[in-house]
Amino acid sequence: RIGLTTNAKTPLETEKQLLKYIPEDLVAIAHHWLILHGRYVCLARKPKCEQCPLTGVCRFYQKEKKITKS
Repeated sequence: RIGLTTNAKTPLETEKQLLKYIPEDLVAIAHHWLILHGRYVCLARKPKCEQCPLTGVCRFYQKEKKITKS
């Protein structure tokens, strides 16, 4: 939903795309950050965009923001 990867068909493709943007010293904990973000902020049924620090880079938020402004 956030749009950190594009058209990744396998977990390995996803990992390769994410590693381009995550500093090497944070790779070990980034996995947990993404899981916790999905569990507590970016919920499947109703994301809490108003609490999200990633709205500036989130494709879902940008799309929804444009729709609600119209």
